[in-house]
Order: sequence, then structure tokens, then C-alpha cells
Amino acid sequence: MKKTARLVICIVVLCLLFTGCGSAEIKTENTEPSSSEVAKQDEAEITEDGDVKDGDVKDEDAEDADTADETVETEEVVETEEAKEPKERGHFTFQPVVIASIFRDIMGEDMCEAYGNYVEAALSGEDEFAVNSEETYEWMIGQFPGVCFPILEEYTESDYGGAYHDGTATFHYTIPKSEFARREAEFEDIVTGILNETMQDDYSDLEKVLALYVYFCRTYTYDYDTYEEMSDRYIEELSAYRFLTTDHGICSECAPAFSYLLLEAGVDATVAGGTCPHNGEGHAWSYVTINGKNYHLDPTYGMDSGVCLSYFMMTDEQREEEDGYKKSEMCVGCHYKDEQNGDQYDAEDDFFAPLWGGYLNSWDHEKNLIYYMDRNGNDAVFDYSAFE
Repeated sequence: MKKTARLVICIVVLCLLFTGCGSAEIKTENTEPSSSEVAKQDEAEITEDGDVKDGDVKDEDAEDADTADETVETEEVVETEEAKEPKERGHFTFQPVVIASIFRDIMGEDMCEAYGNYVEAALSGEDEFAVNSEETYEWMIGQFPGVCFPILEEYTESDYGGAYHDGTATFHYTIPKSEFARREAEFEDIVTGILNETMQDDYSDLEKVLALYVYFCRTYTYDYDTYEEMSDRYIEELSAYRFLTTDHGICSECAPAFSYLLLEAGVDATVAGGTCPHNGEGHAWSYVTINGKNYHLDPTYGMDSGVCLSYFMMTDEQREEEDGYKKSEMCVGCHYKDEQNGDQYDAEDDFFAPLWGGYLNSWDHEKNLIYYMDRNGNDAVFDYSAFE
């Protein structure tokens, strides 16, 4: 029987009600750093509003855009992050316990403390830890691992009935402890490798989000085979761990993987979800908090898109405008603990509105500039220094 923790994906993103979730097979191939070269690509297809077809799966056979043949001329030479030699790298170290502020707020300090004890036990090869009640144990082990430490979701599970006794609870490993230790060390290397490859030590929280978003768009692919298979059977194997170790997956794997990596990088992030009004399917995305303000990001719809910026730092209004997900019907963090949902938190800052509908060409960390092609196919520059 698959572990209770596996249910976290469904619980966190309101996916208990859905049969699948979609990806954005969006308008254009990957762009090159030069904006003039982007405009000259014959295959570049740009629609003005990025409408969703039936359900939350972007139509991979979307109509040709009128701007595909438009030539944009510019003499400006953009110094991209990739062009810098030598490229600076980060020096991130693995943090065993990372918890989003919203998740901590919903779940409570007792549960967070129990989770810390659970992590310490697992990393020490033990199979019991301190927890103050059976209810705390069941909620914690059923929800924390998938969004806070994916490998624990993959290779440990609850002992179910009778696991809790007098302030102590037990769990078990699904693989030998020595094998778990080896795979856990490999997972740490994967996580820190991604962070150190994509980020510099002096990146702001916004730049960490942008760097990771670009990385997801250009590195990972949507798992259409699994998406199609979900219509025939319930698939237990979905997880952020699978996504990060196979480089592909669906939304309920991509969103927690993205948010988890941000947490490891020191950015406050959790998972949000909602139900598509077009077909009733559930979908999951990321939700970040920077400078006390909340934003929606959808790395799933960004994959294979040429770094589409429609799904970058969205407001509640833009999230609904783009795909129909209403704030009153979406969850943020965990929906079921204390019946919290999207109404409890606001994403209202529209600082990034000029980017929506556009595609990234490059960005300059030193100048705090994003070079992009806007929804009309024109070269544009976005200065984010005021946000910093």
C-alpha cells in the first residue's frame, strides 16, 4: 500500500478531485538571447492572450500568430547572464528542514516541530521520533514530506495504526536504510547542483525566482504520456522527487519541485492549486512571497514555451484572466488543515504586468533589466530595480 505521504500532492493542490493536469505547449520554440534573432525565427508563434483551450492543457496545435514573420530591428547588444565569462556560480548548501511561511501558518508550530524531529530521525537512520499527539503525527507525515523534503515522501512511510505511543511515533523505510542514505546524498547533490548552476550568491529573491523559472522552462519537459495514462488509472508514482530525478513530469510534480528548490534557495514559496472551469480538471502551480507580497508562478505552463512570461509573478486577477482559476476556489498551501484556501491570502501587486504575454530574450543581473519580446512582438526592456 502506498504511503500516506503520497497523498500530499493531491491534498496540497486540491488534486483529490481531478483526473489530470495540463501543460503549456505554448506558442514558440526556445528563443535565442538576441531579440532580433528571436523575431526572425520562422517558427516563432506568438498569440496576444495565450488563451486556454478545453481544460488546462495548452493546445500544442495553437493557431499561427500574425507576428511570426515580423522582423524586429535593433542595434542594441544585450549582455546576457550566459554571456558572462567566467560565469559566477552560487555556493548553496543543503538545508534539511525548509518550510514555507504560509505552510507553517496553516499547519502550526507543533506540527513543524514534529516534522523537524522526523527529518532528523530519517537522516540518522532511525525509525522513531518525538511528537506530541497522534493527530499531529498523522497530519505531519501525510503532508510535509512531499512539499518540504521530496525524498522522504518517496522512500519513507507511516506505520499507520498503532504508530503513535506516549509522545513517540514510528515510521519505516521502503528501501534498505543504507540504500536510503545513498539516495538521499544523491538527492542533496541534485538540489545543490541545480541551485549553484542557476544562481549566484548575490541574487535577490526575485532574481532567484527568475533564474529558476528560466531553468525550468528550458530544462524540463511535460510528461504527456503520464497525463494521458491518468485518464485510465490512478497513478501513485507521481512526486516532486520523480520530477527532479527524471527531468519531466506533470503539474502536481513540477509545482512542488519548483517551490521546494526556492525554499532551499531561501525564497519563501509554497504550492497553490485550483480547478479548471472548462473541464473540471485540477491544476497546481507555485506561490511565492517576496517583500511581504504574494505572487502566482506556473512553471508547468512555462515548460517548452520559450520562457513565456505570462505565468511569471501573477496576481490573483491575472491567474484567473489567464486560465480561469478563481481565487475563491483555489487553495494555497494546504487546503484541508483548518479549511484554509485562496481567500486567506492575497496576490495583488501588479508590478510585473508589463511582462505578461511576452517572451524572455535575456536578463541582466547587474543592471536589473529584463529584455523581452512583448505580446505584440516588439522588443521591450523591463527595469525591476524599483522592486529590489
